[in-house]
Amino acid sequence: MRSGQHLILLTGLTVQVVGAAFAPKRLRGLLTGLAIGLDLGWCIWFAMDDRSLAVSGFWSLSPIATWIAIHCLLGPVVGVECLSKFLPQRRWTIRVVGIALIVLGYGWGLGETYGPPAITRETLVFPDLPPAFEGYRIALIGDIHAGPYAGTRTLRRWATAVADQHCDLLIGAGDFIAFRGEEAERTGVAFAQVNPPDGRIGILGNHDLHSRRDEVAERLRRHGWVMLENEAMAIERADQRLLLFGANYLDPHYPDSPSPAWKGKPWPEGFRIGIGHSPVMWPEFIRERARLTLAAHTHGGQVDLRPFFNAAEEFTPYVSGLFRDGAAQLFVTRGLGVTSIPIRIRCRPEIAVLTLRRGP
Repeated sequence: MRSGQHLILLTGLTVQVVGAAFAPKRLRGLLTGLAIGLDLGWCIWFAMDDRSLAVSGFWSLSPIATWIAIHCLLGPVVGVECLSKFLPQRRWTIRVVGIALIVLGYGWGLGETYGPPAITRETLVFPDLPPAFEGYRIALIGDIHAGPYAGTRTLRRWATAVADQHCDLLIGAGDFIAFRGEEAERTGVAFAQVNPPDGRIGILGNHDLHSRRDEVAERLRRHGWVMLENEAMAIERADQRLLLFGANYLDPHYPDSPSPAWKGKPWPEGFRIGIGHSPVMWPEFIRERARLTLAAHTHGGQVDLRPFFNAAEEFTPYVSGLFRDGAAQLFVTRGLGVTSIPIRIRCRPEIAVLTLRRGP
């Protein structure tokens, strides 16, 4: 069934490209009508077949992800063809150069998306870090988005890269899935190979909450994750503590979302770390005296053309990397997966390895 959907998608792509660029004028109307009919057929098929969101065994993308990728490719192709119509004397030059640039851009974007993740190493220095946690190493990941753009093989590659860092703790800063709760099962299975001494700790992002609200957390817990759903926990060494404060994504679509249970509570002494899906939670964690806040959600913008363009800058100044506000520090990871389209440019998927040090 799903392989058949892929075949129809590829057939439609071929028809549209050939019809736009190479067919005789008398056939263009017929081919355009056929392409529109195929496009409507895909939409109806996807609407009737819930499996079109699932990753196919035929290749790594689901049918709906393939549909999105094809239409993102067709837009620039149509643009090139329209430009060539306005400059008929340069038609073939425009077509050749335009298509070459499109192929180069998509090749770059897909290469970064599915290439090896960048290992970002940061040493974070705090004068009040408990001595027992000197040199403590945290692996921070986020925005895995298991599903159409991140199948089992991709998840396993990422998990192996995390395991190779040999950190003390793994933190997943939300968005474990793309669309459906059962996608968390693949994440849980893949990351079962990562067994740091202090375990795997996660919070829920906006995509996780758009599924059945408890399903993602339940599935991850079955595979050994500790899910801090607006809760706090302590990691102890030699009677000294790291206090971890987790916060689910505050979703405006769910005004009844529970408030973090740790707000204003009299916690024991310890070095406080806040974990939130979005960096907008940083002020809230600072109010709770968190010295370090960890976040994701931005994807680094996915296409990072700063200073000219970065989509994440539209909603936060904390796009990626390390930020400071007085004695407090924030680290925002670019994450591993993608959303909307499988493209990253100047924004490789990231595993952040954060080493805590005691010092001035």
